[in-house]
Amino acid sequence: MRSRRFTLALLLPVLLGGCAASSVLTPYPSQAAAYRAALAAGTPAAGVERIGSNTESADGMLYLLEKGRLDQLAGQHAASRADFDAALARFDRQDNKAIVSASSYAASGASLLTNDNARPYEGRVYERVFVHQYQALNYLAAGDAAGALVEVRRANQVQVDALAKKDGKVDSARSDAQGKGLDESRYDNYFSPMDLAAGRVKTGFQNAATFYLSGLIYEATGSTNDAFIDYRKALELVPDNPYLQKDVVRTGLAAGLEDTRKLAKQIGNVAVGPKPGEGELVIYVEEGYVPSKQGVGIPIWTARTLNTVSFPIYADSAVPAPVYVQVDGMALQTALLVDTRALAVRTLKDEVPAMLARAFLRLLTKQEMQRQVQKQDNSGLLNLVTTVYSLVTDQPDLRSWLTLPGSGQILRLPLSAGSHRVSLPGLAPMDIEVRNGRPTLLHLAVLPGKTYSYLYPL
Repeated sequence: MRSRRFTLALLLPVLLGGCAASSVLTPYPSQAAAYRAALAAGTPAAGVERIGSNTESADGMLYLLEKGRLDQLAGQHAASRADFDAALARFDRQDNKAIVSASSYAASGASLLTNDNARPYEGRVYERVFVHQYQALNYLAAGDAAGALVEVRRANQVQVDALAKKDGKVDSARSDAQGKGLDESRYDNYFSPMDLAAGRVKTGFQNAATFYLSGLIYEATGSTNDAFIDYRKALELVPDNPYLQKDVVRTGLAAGLEDTRKLAKQIGNVAVGPKPGEGELVIYVEEGYVPSKQGVGIPIWTARTLNTVSFPIYADSAVPAPVYVQVDGMALQTALLVDTRALAVRTLKDEVPAMLARAFLRLLTKQEMQRQVQKQDNSGLLNLVTTVYSLVTDQPDLRSWLTLPGSGQILRLPLSAGSHRVSLPGLAPMDIEVRNGRPTLLHLAVLPGKTYSYLYPL
């Protein structure tokens, strides 16, 4: 009886993890593969059906993010808006909690005896930025430019707040682990393969696409000065983007800003606005998927033993390739706005010290648990149970929003008002109506097996 009670005590943390425990033993990427398969088959509703009631689980935020993306690609903008509203409400509840160190929380309770998957999914900053960006598109789909502007402003504010918090972050778990013998420098080489991709971006959350979208909406609604400000912010993140260079010059000259003349000379003549009888076609292209995390075993030293512990890494994060779009038979190349692959890698790379600390403290806890079992059990049975338990629960946290695109790219060109044909591999030719004197926004999601498209009024 005593041994049964003890065994139940060992298993209790998994049970207490609620639905978050589904990721304790089942890697999340295997679940998300079903959503990607549904998108490849052109049936995003099947992916939504697979998610089902998981949106109410401890990992509900993650499932809401996936569902919002699936609904949007299916053209169900009202449903997508409700999904993202629910996800943002969860983000807000996190913000409004009593201020408790995230690291100290992470190193306690169920996660201290199982793995990081036992913690409810809380989302990453870059994911939160994308929620607001996609919510802005949902508002545009409803013809609500004012609502869309509110969302992109929120996206931009999230980035400002994250920058302000980045340097002042304190991690008590790291201090605790270092005090108990953790030497982080011993493990740098195991995570160094991510350095190249992480170095492609300044931070793990700054997204030029949100600034571009707000600039586009401002410009379409006649707020040229505001458009210039946000285009310039986007250009600071992707300074080689030729379309953004022209947007900054065009809006800067239209606003009478002298500091844009130098850039204008560098890139050549730029029209201040569409010529009479012209409009503009703006194509926002999302290609591929953000990569999935993979598990890797890393040897961790404690004062007593050498142990192999599983950690998440990104093994592959290719540089985004431009997409070629045919417009009236002309092959035109997109330019990068946001490298989501690099954002994901940089985010994980920045989290490595805290992950190491949690793993080290978790290892010490499990070792102490085994020592106590050995003292209480002469038969060796409970020691075997605790050993198996430690092995089974050594699973890396591979959760992330996996229907996000690998990158976001832009193509912008002036066209005569009227109908124009747009095509690319995997997409049937589309006839797009360009309005006189106004931009027309075409959103393309170029995914393996299927391309999704939607036209947004501005």
